[in-house]
Amino acid sequence: MLAQTAPSDQVPRVDHFRPIEKYYRRRGDGHKNSKQRRRERHQNTDGGVDYSDVIDVHCLERNTEAQRIRIRRVPLSPHATSIPGAILSPKHAEMFEIDGLPGLCILINAMPRSTQVEWAFRAVREYSQNPFTNVSNLTKERDATKNMWKHAWKEPCEASWKAFHALRWANVGRHYDWTEREYLDTPDMPPLPLELEQLVHEVFEMTGMLATCKAAESGIVNFYPAGTMMGGHLDNAEDDMVNPIVSLSLGTQCIYLQGGLTRETPPTPLWLYSGDIVIMAGEARRSFHGVPLVTSILPDEFSNAMDELAASNTMMDPREFRAFREYIASARVNVNLRRVRSD
Repeated sequence: MLAQTAPSDQVPRVDHFRPIEKYYRRRGDGHKNSKQRRRERHQNTDGGVDYSDVIDVHCLERNTEAQRIRIRRVPLSPHATSIPGAILSPKHAEMFEIDGLPGLCILINAMPRSTQVEWAFRAVREYSQNPFTNVSNLTKERDATKNMWKHAWKEPCEASWKAFHALRWANVGRHYDWTEREYLDTPDMPPLPLELEQLVHEVFEMTGMLATCKAAESGIVNFYPAGTMMGGHLDNAEDDMVNPIVSLSLGTQCIYLQGGLTRETPPTPLWLYSGDIVIMAGEARRSFHGVPLVTSILPDEFSNAMDELAASNTMMDPREFRAFREYIASARVNVNLRRVRSD
């Protein structure tokens, strides 16, 4: 008797995203604290991870020949000019695309180090206090994070720091309800901060997308202590699935996975550093992506910029800035901005 073949629409789909995500979650020895290293030595587990497949657009020499072939430098817009008061500067900026990842652009060296520090500090001390966060989402108390950062640095104790480290995301602009997976029109919700609107405007101008793109309306600020991750997902709750998402990395470096329209497509791993800006347009806007690994590797230039800011800003409470330095030394802040309405 001949075996019956299942119809093509019933063929089991294979998830190729998850195995790669799990692989990079196996942190290499250089990304573990001393307690984790001691435990693995005691258990005789290897734990080593090969990062040679992770694309690094910052240094082409770190890539294999096969990776270098995929990396393509693309010119910035001729309208990208340095102006006083701008957030970004095209002076040292470069933009890259990766073959096989249509719609994905990576803009590097566009945000000065001093600006990166200022923006990371603002995210920790201001955006973290917004009324809509993962903490308030769980507690149902909109004031749950209002003074969380203040308590962490002004009344330092293990409980205060543990509470702040539980923060994973905060909404800015239009509120996204993670339980219902929809945007809410909350009457008292403040608009997207002007500096975030300006950032998106400058990114679109620098990359030549300004003429076809609309202003951002909502943002999610992610707080990733080293060792945490964001599982592979789609950003598909917005009515507008055409306008690009602009994603700014600040703090420690991470591995970012960019996949395809389904989880059947194996994702491409890329290193992202502080100041890198990922633009997800076209197919990339509708594709799976995630962050399986956040390291505790902070660029020396970022640390130097913190020294300079601390020395030059006499109005800042030194205790607060020391607390910020302690936090960002092993954490990544990620600001994601997008359009919600399709009109």
